Amino acid sequence: MTLVNESGQEVFYSIQTTSMADCGTIDVDGLVDLPAYDNQTNVAVSFQSTSNDGIFIINCANSGTGEQVEMALVAE
Repeated sequence: MTLVNESGQEVFYSIQTTSMADCGTIDVDGLVDLPAYDNQTNVAVSFQSTSNDGIFIINCANSGTGEQVEMALVAE
């Protein structure tokens, strides 16, 4: 499984199944490749801001009709 950070800020990630777990940080525009989670069931993933205030912020410079903000988990 590959976790990608396109949020514009460093994030802390946590990933786990019933038999294993990992965590760490992902830099801005960075990724972490975790092939041990490929083809696993019941995988839980969470992201959290690494800022001192703990607030996770997604800034949209402009908003208008037809624009969207996405957070996605893509299974390969």
